[in-house]
Amino acid sequence: MEYSFIFIGNTHFFLDDFLKQNEIIKSVNPEFVLSEELENLKLNSEEKFKEILKKRQISEMTSFNEVEKLIKLCFEKKINLIGIDFNNFGFNKTLQNKIKNQKKLTKEEEKILEEITKKREKQHLRKILEYKEKTNKPLIIILGCWHLRKGSLIRRALKNYKIIAPINEKGEVLFEPNKQEKIEYGEIISNG
Repeated sequence: MEYSFIFIGNTHFFLDDFLKQNEIIKSVNPEFVLSEELENLKLNSEEKFKEILKKRQISEMTSFNEVEKLIKLCFEKKINLIGIDFNNFGFNKTLQNKIKNQKKLTKEEEKILEEITKKREKQHLRKILEYKEKTNKPLIIILGCWHLRKGSLIRRALKNYKIIAPINEKGEVLFEPNKQEKIEYGEIISNG
């Protein structure tokens, strides 16, 4: 069965995320890879890929090293790599600093973060739908595992998808390492 959307859960480094991304991108050979970590960047020409590889700068929130292998793979395979988020994930300087340094947020900052997260998920969905119109091939979408949780906007709004992510013994997406000896990737298939 061919899926319209193939999601790869990004663990933000409790696993080597690129190993799974590389395997799936090479097997599907999509026209577009959509990535939360690319924020609002659009690498859809040889010039744009060369420019980012030379500049080696994404944003205050995403270091180039986090996405370098993905950028090089898509460049080599001539696959468009599209950011589906906001610059710096929509965070102001205060939030950027606190999140990067894992500092405690005030109640007010937590509310702001919650609002930004809702806007980000709507942006992810908007971009996914926009790029689905541009290709007949499956879209590969790399999103943080939390955005692929049961009941998330993405899972409620889309059909004909497959999620490939680390899962627990109940078959739910893992957001952080658990006490299991070995974390396994699993698949969640949409019904419909």
